[in-house]
Amino acid sequence: MALVLTSPGIPMIFQGQELLEDRWFQDKDPIDWSRAEDENDILGMYRDLIGLRCNRSGVTRGLCGQNIGIYHFNIETKLIAFHRSDKQGPKDSVVVVVNMMNQNRDGYVIGFPRVGLWKTRFNSDSYVYDPNFANYPAPDVETRAEKTDGLPCCGEIGIGPYIVVIFSQDE
Repeated sequence: MALVLTSPGIPMIFQGQELLEDRWFQDKDPIDWSRAEDENDILGMYRDLIGLRCNRSGVTRGLCGQNIGIYHFNIETKLIAFHRSDKQGPKDSVVVVVNMMNQNRDGYVIGFPRVGLWKTRFNSDSYVYDPNFANYPAPDVETRAEKTDGLPCCGEIGIGPYIVVIFSQDE
């Protein structure tokens, strides 16, 4: 879900997916919106991701653009990072990191497009989205001018298992 909403193009969200629908998709069955109260936390995750995609905070314009570059892909660690941008300026670059393995990654070095502080805008493992989540920390990243992954800068990230983290800069 987070990958769909951070990729360019029209996102495909199946009917009821945002409410954790547990039945097969049927054209004739309407969404059971009574589930919204029970699944409010997951619905909030979709709301937050859509807000980032629409740049409502003013610091994720990159998710509005069509530019995407997958610059880090590690088959052994099953970790991928990609850069989204619109016009390549301040408040425009967004870095999305996905850990597809059941293992924490602390001190993991990846490339970043610019030096400075990259703030965590989204952590799919947050208690905000479900009190049963692990709430594995994904702290902000201070990058340094050291070429990595074909990008001019790098930084150390922390990311938990099966998590999507989104970073962007204020300036």
